Amino acid sequence: MKKQSVILFVAMLTIVVILVLVFLNKGMNSEPTVNADNALLVSVKHDKRLFEENADQKVPIASLTKLMTAYLVLEAIHNKQLSWDEGLTLKRLDDPRAVSLQAKTGKVYYSVQDLFAAMMIMSANDAADALAQRLNADDFVGEMNAKAKALGMKKTKYVSASGLDNDGEEAMSTADDLLTLAKELISDYPEILETTSRTSYVTKDGHTIHTTNDLLQENAVDGLDGLKTGFTDQAGYCLIATAVQNGDRLIAIVLGSKTDKDRTKSAETMLDYGFSK
Repeated sequence: MKKQSVILFVAMLTIVVILVLVFLNKGMNSEPTVNADNALLVSVKHDKRLFEENADQKVPIASLTKLMTAYLVLEAIHNKQLSWDEGLTLKRLDDPRAVSLQAKTGKVYYSVQDLFAAMMIMSANDAADALAQRLNADDFVGEMNAKAKALGMKKTKYVSASGLDNDGEEAMSTADDLLTLAKELISDYPEILETTSRTSYVTKDGHTIHTTNDLLQENAVDGLDGLKTGFTDQAGYCLIATAVQNGDRLIAIVLGSKTDKDRTKSAETMLDYGFSK
């Protein structure tokens, strides 16, 4: 009788362990909850899509536009057409929506390096415009669209260097196209991550700027090193977040969230889900 009780206990314990393991496995592999209109999660190492939602839908992208501006700036740096130490003058932006480095600091003259950092970290529109004016005063937007086409971004159209609208016309793209740009940018110019991984940056004249990427501020995901936020009323809250763990880089794209908190939590949930797999 005692032996039968032991056997029954062991059998029941085994069943409980199996059920727990099944439950945990189901939890780890259930798709993430994303509060956004469009989303995409990709493992770069395995070239695999781990999650997507309306990834091919063309939508406004706000300041995610600045990733293309950054690509062209870094290309010019590498081609010796521009140097980090060169000084440029900011133009005051009358648009009340515009995030302005000059408005924050009161200064109008900055190095390319400071402007690049301000553009990528605090999403300064005047910094993006100054860099664009320096590279191609006649048609920088045309150059942006030509580069997008060359990279295979078939549903992307830029209208400004900063992501602000141009006479009511918004920059448009898809999560698919933005993935292409993010991968090319990190692959061709990995030094961009030295900038986008910063929570703050001190300009050469001592002014401190802070990141708009709350994932970085909260240190929410191990290995997080970028990449860019965006917001307009039309685009909603957008974010391209990227992190590396155990040699695998994940890129999470969130478009059209209702709040800053939604985009941050959605990206965090996606990255945690991806790394758990």
